[in-house]
Amino acid sequence: MKILGISCGRKMSNTEILVKEALMGAEELGAEVEFVRLQDLKLKPCTGCNACVVSLMEKGGTGDCIIRDDDFKFIDEKIMDCDGIIVGSPIYEKTPSGQLKILNDRMGPSHDVAMRMIAKKIREQKNITTGNGPDERSFKTRAASLIAVGGSEWDNLALPMLHLFTLSMQMEVVDKMLVNWVALPGMVALKDDELARARKSGRHVAHSLMKPIEEAEYIGEEGICPLCHSKLLEVRNGDSNYPIICGICGVKGTLSVVDNKVKFEVKEEDKAHSHIRLSGKFVHCDELKNVSLKPAPNVHELPQRLEKYKTYLTPSRPIS
Repeated sequence: MKILGISCGRKMSNTEILVKEALMGAEELGAEVEFVRLQDLKLKPCTGCNACVVSLMEKGGTGDCIIRDDDFKFIDEKIMDCDGIIVGSPIYEKTPSGQLKILNDRMGPSHDVAMRMIAKKIREQKNITTGNGPDERSFKTRAASLIAVGGSEWDNLALPMLHLFTLSMQMEVVDKMLVNWVALPGMVALKDDELARARKSGRHVAHSLMKPIEEAEYIGEEGICPLCHSKLLEVRNGDSNYPIICGICGVKGTLSVVDNKVKFEVKEEDKAHSHIRLSGKFVHCDELKNVSLKPAPNVHELPQRLEKYKTYLTPSRPIS
């Protein structure tokens, strides 16, 4: 049982302390633990080239990112090799660090379990024996804990965006933890309750991996969404049937207020469309194949239409 801790914060500051405390808890239950500081790595942003999607959905390939000259392969190998993961980030302007978003973008379609399943099926159907298909480690279940650390209550998007990191690889989020009012470096080491909570979180990740992942319990704050426990909801008044959508898992439903408490109600048949379920991801893959990746009937006009944008304005750049 290998559990990886990823800190998106500064060296020996609050996030790192809590992630390490959680790893100590996991180690108490016999887990092999490893720690990575994201700031130590050089990660280039995703360019949106779609090479990973084409590799998986059309060629039955690996889905590997074509950007080679950075440290993505290093962190990718660590994530693929682990069974559980603890991800912590400081909160900058209500969200996790930009480095985590870069990593999230690089792992999005390329590591999506549904897309890798489709790639594997393509290889079987077409009897492709040359080259490599998706890494078999893609299909093992993983448990995850998320830790967000802030200096105030400007935290609305922190845990939701941390949760996004787990979506593509179908990780089972078994805990979410928000720690606020620790703006000064290292101050969380003086907060015994928060340290104990982090250690409990790490132990719970390890404990969840000792049984079938379907039996894993979520121990964080319940939130509003009955599926992903998010508190982030979007109102879509134009849809009379589904005016509310979860900002994380995308499940649709309705809101009501019962005894001064907001309740997000989702029909049983609609739960299958949640983005944290494979069924919902396969729907997304079908939409990509039949809409986004399908050439337009007038695609032959594209080169001519692009001409006016090629010569319009030269990008401003710093003088070297």
